[in-house]
Amino acid sequence: MPADIYSIAAVQDTLITQSARRNVRKLASAVRLALNIRPGCSLVMLIGTGSERNNQEALESWVAQTLIDRDLLPTREVIPMLIDALEKTLTRWEEGGR
Repeated sequence: MPADIYSIAAVQDTLITQSARRNVRKLASAVRLALNIRPGCSLVMLIGTGSERNNQEALESWVAQTLIDRDLLPTREVIPMLIDALEKTLTRWEEGGR
């Protein structure tokens, strides 16, 4: 195959990845709004990887990992499931579990 076909494929992959990241960011924002999660960094160690700078980034990491774990696409249809899953996760932490 010619080199430009590889570069076209790479560009398409990048665009898909950028679009998916954008959708994950929007889903995380929707969950944050629905659960009235305030700005800060309290969720970083609870649901993030520990490298995030704030709750929004922690939510983005959590949403992305949750979608991967459940083999789901980042679409608006998953918002209720994400809200429910995060509520359950946070409740477990509040009750002293993981």
